[in-house]
Amino acid sequence: MKRMRAIFIGDVRFVQCPVFELNTKTNYFEMLIDKEVRYEKEVVEEDDDFLIFEIERDVATLIE
Repeated sequence: MKRMRAIFIGDVRFVQCPVFELNTKTNYFEMLIDKEVRYEKEVVEEDDDFLIFEIERDVATLIE
């Protein structure tokens, strides 16, 4: 099963870096550890400060 995940580039400065996963039912990227923190899919895709990855079988591929 393929999943779409994203990280905000600025968060890599911190000890922990939140990861967001696309919820295809709501079309929002939701933070894995706190589902109340979320961004619309279009916002993440249009923001150059987010890196988006496709995850399949524990392999992450950067989407450019």
